[in-house]
Amino acid sequence: MTDLPIQRHRAILDHLDKVESARTVQLAARLGVTRETVRHDLSHLADRGLLRLVYGGAARLGLQEPDLQARLATNIAGKTRIARRAAALVPDGARVALDCGSTTLALARQLRARVGLKLWTNDIAIAQELGGAAEVVLLGGPLSLAQNITTGPDAAEMMAGYNVDFAFISLGGLSAAQGLTDFDRDGFALRNIMRSAATQCYFLADHGKFGRPAPLRWKSPQTARAVICDQTPGPEEQAMLTRIGLPLIRA
Repeated sequence: MTDLPIQRHRAILDHLDKVESARTVQLAARLGVTRETVRHDLSHLADRGLLRLVYGGAARLGLQEPDLQARLATNIAGKTRIARRAAALVPDGARVALDCGSTTLALARQLRARVGLKLWTNDIAIAQELGGAAEVVLLGGPLSLAQNITTGPDAAEMMAGYNVDFAFISLGGLSAAQGLTDFDRDGFALRNIMRSAATQCYFLADHGKFGRPAPLRWKSPQTARAVICDQTPGPEEQAMLTRIGLPLIRA
């Protein structure tokens, strides 16, 4: 019997990774719990954008990141805790690169209290959030209206010309099997350049990223200082972080 919710959730997602879809009654038997418990678990995971509910059970999501509006509405409290913890690392006058995303947008709001910041980002909402409080460099490139960001090699080439004190990067996924992962190749290239440009780099991951599959894997992630999370991941994910030498900061 799988007692703890976080253990059940990880077991469900791992099973769907292998079989793509499963019926509630099958999952209940596999986990040794009631169908009502499984239904509650599936609803919770679907709300976090980690699986898709189907008649009688659930199915694995495709390897695509949830859309921007869904991410902005998900786990606001947890992302705010991460943002406050990350902002506490940044002194007045720092040079900061912020990746696009809902967690980094929450961080931008926390950074409004800093004086003399200079910011690099490809996220238009972040640039607008800090435009009156910091010197903002909006990285150029084709505009993605769906994500409200600039994209492509132009943004990456522009970022490569700068050095910054801090980079804060949102992870696509964090799992024992795949390590630290991401979804979009152009965004991934830009985030790698942000990491290389920074004296200190931190990954950000709310608990919705735990166990989530994504197609692109970070190489040498231990070059970052730490992963900042709103919850402690499961033992297998913690063991993975220890194995690659990347500390965990619980917000």
